[in-house]
Parts: sequence; structure tokens; C-alpha cells
Amino acid sequence: MSSTFSGISTALSSLRAQRQGLDVAGQNIANVNTEGYSRQRTEMTSVEGVSNVPTIWAKQDPVGTGVNVGDITRIRDELLEARVRTEHGRNAYLSGQQEVFDSIQTVFKEPSDTGMQERLSSFWSDWQDLSNSPGDSAVRTKVLQQGGAVTTALNEAHTQLSTIWKSARSAAVSQVDEINTAAAEIASLNKGIMQAKVGGLPANELADRRDALVQKLADLSGATAKVRETGAVDVSLFGSTLVSGTSSRSLAVTGANTMGEQSANPVALTFSENGQPAVVTSGQLGSSLDAMNSVIPKYSKSLDDVAAKLVTTVNGIHAQGFDRNGDPGGPFFTGTDAESVALAITDTDKVAASGSADGRLDGGNADALGDLAVSGAGPDVTYRQLVADLGVTAKSATLKAETQATITADLDSTHESTSGVSLDEEMSNLLQYQRAYEAAAKLMSTIDQTLNTLINNTGR
Repeated sequence: MSSTFSGISTALSSLRAQRQGLDVAGQNIANVNTEGYSRQRTEMTSVEGVSNVPTIWAKQDPVGTGVNVGDITRIRDELLEARVRTEHGRNAYLSGQQEVFDSIQTVFKEPSDTGMQERLSSFWSDWQDLSNSPGDSAVRTKVLQQGGAVTTALNEAHTQLSTIWKSARSAAVSQVDEINTAAAEIASLNKGIMQAKVGGLPANELADRRDALVQKLADLSGATAKVRETGAVDVSLFGSTLVSGTSSRSLAVTGANTMGEQSANPVALTFSENGQPAVVTSGQLGSSLDAMNSVIPKYSKSLDDVAAKLVTTVNGIHAQGFDRNGDPGGPFFTGTDAESVALAITDTDKVAASGSADGRLDGGNADALGDLAVSGAGPDVTYRQLVADLGVTAKSATLKAETQATITADLDSTHESTSGVSLDEEMSNLLQYQRAYEAAAKLMSTIDQTLNTLINNTGR
């Protein structure tokens, strides 16, 4: 038979359980605005009778003996979190690409009154003016000045692209440092969580901190994670282990330090301990690597093509004419790319505007150079192709980034509704635990009064 006092024990267990439920609800409310905090829930289990082993002469009451708090669980959805990490990595990558294209577009500033196209148009227009006044020194000076403006624009565009490239490399180094720091801290937190689990101690706050760092790694590198039965989390980078239990690995940035070195020595990632390559194609770091090894070099090469086309076409026609002294025209430009292109002459008399060497300044060669403005093989066509490709690709990058941002925001909202704290729900829980606590207290008071009557007011 159950003890006469078992009801008190049952009521006491309820008081303790409901009080802990109140404490957990209070913890949730206190952290409603804490980033990365996961809502916690009190898991209560019914305590069975004194013995569940049948005996011949003994009989147990058909009810249990109270309630226990089995665990304080974090409300998490592992599948949803894995999806959130994946989409965050994509979002960070596409946002980074959008920023790179925005930066590149500011280099070319098209359409614009100060862009390269306007300077080329003015350059050809000045040649046309010179064809009408081949002996005018002022017009010859203007041709040289406008030619210098074109080369300066090419030089400046190359310099700006190089600056964007250097910024991307600096960002990559900073991102790798953040990854290494986060990976080491995750390994340390894994150790604390595993020890707490073995000792039966709470580790929810440690797990929240760790999961926030795992999410940070997903943003930085597209990392994925898997939870062990021990409570630890293993983190991987596209098939390579970054964190395993209580140990972590670090990354290093290798390769070119300038844009000019990139084609021969692309920027890459390696694991510090053995120099083996590490693959990252998502997240902020993936975007930085693509910017350095693909996007920026592509448009730098296209700009070099414009410079090379300018040099070869202008020099080719200029060499067919004659200068003011009747001598054959020499190179008008020097250089082979946007970085090195420059004027080859500074003397206005050396401008080969004439189409003949008989001393007549007929302006025929200047007219031929002016016609490059409408030539299908001139530098303008090459430049317009660059700008058109940049515009279409940048627009595509913007649309992809905006779409991915919407997808990520929707998933974040779903994740927040699952793991975040709802004040309405917690207020309801507080009321529920409060009423249960009051009922348990009333039960104990009633049993106390009953026992008091039984002991003190019977048998007289």
C-alpha cells in the first residue's frame, strides 16, 4: 500500500516542477531580444508507482507518485537549420557578387559625360576638326590633349580595378581570420558541451553560442554542420573537415598579392597544417575568391583589349600619313594594355594629319582617323561590348541577390517562429505554471488538513 504521506510527496514534486517551469519561462522572456537564443522548454514526465514489479500479496495504487522534470530542451529543427545555413551561404555569396559588380560599374560610369565613351567620341571629333584645319596648331594640340585624356582614362580605370582587387584580397584575409577564430571557439564550446552532458549539467546557453558561430561560418564560407550524439558539432567545408569534436583546423590565403600576378598565380585557400587545398565556393569568402580570380580579371582583360585595339588601330592609320614636316607618321600611342598605354608624341608637328608627303596639308589621314568613330573594327565597338556585358551581368547579379535575399528572409522568419521566443506563448506558459503551482500548494494544504484531522481529532 502507498504511504499515507505519499500525497504530500506528489504535491511537493509538482511544486518543484511548476516552479522550474516558471523559471524556464522567465529565462525565455529575459532573452526575447538575445540574438541566437533558442527557446527552451520544460520536459515533464510522470513518476510511476513505487514498484512496477508484480508481487503475490502486495498491491500498488493505480496512480503515480508525482512529476519529474526530465530535461530542459532547446527548441530546434536540425533540418530547417541546415537549410538556413545553406541559404545564408548563398545569400552572402550573391550579395558579395552584387557589391563587386556595383564597384566595377562605378569604374566605367556609363553612360556619363566623363566616361570613356565620351572621351573616345571627343578624340575622334578632334581628328575630324583637324582634317578640316590640318595646319592649325591649336587643333593639333587639342588632338594630343584629348588623346592624353583617353590614355589617362584607361590608366585610371585599370588602377581602380586594381584597387577593387586589393580590397577583395584584404577582405578574404579578414574573412579567413574570422573563420579560424570561429572554428577554434566552436571546438572549445564542443568540449564544454560534451563535458556538461557527461556530468548531467545544463549546456543550452553554450549550445546557443556554438550554433551562432556555426551560422557565422555558413555566412562566411558556406560551411555545413552535423551534430554528434555526444552533443558536439562537426563542421565541414565542401567535403573537408574544419571542426571535428574538440579539434579545429585553420585556413590560409595563398597566391597573388596584386591583380597583375593573378593570372600566373591565382589566389587560393590552403589548410595551414599541411598546405592542402581548401575549397570554398559559397559565402562571403567564396564571393571574394571569385571576384579576385574571375570577375575583376575578366573586366581588366576586356579593358586591356580596348587599350590594345586603340593602340593598334590608331597607330596603324597614323603610320600611313605624314606629319607637318612631310615625314611618315610614327606611333601615336605606346603600350599594350590599359596600365601602360600612353601618348608616344608630344610635338604637335609630329601629328600625321596629311595623306600625302608633297607638303600639302590635305588632312586626309586625320579624316581617316576620325572615321574610326563609326568603324566596326574600332576601339569603340570593343568598349561598348565591355559595357554591355557588364551591364547585363551586373543586372543579373542584382536580381539573383534580391531573389536570394527574399528566400533567406522567409527561412529566417520560419526559423524564428520555431526557435525564437514568443511573448504571447510565454505569458500563457507563465499563467499555466502559476495555476498548476497554486493547485499543487492547495493539494498539499488539503492533505495537511486531512492528516491533522486524522491524527489529532480521531480516537477520542
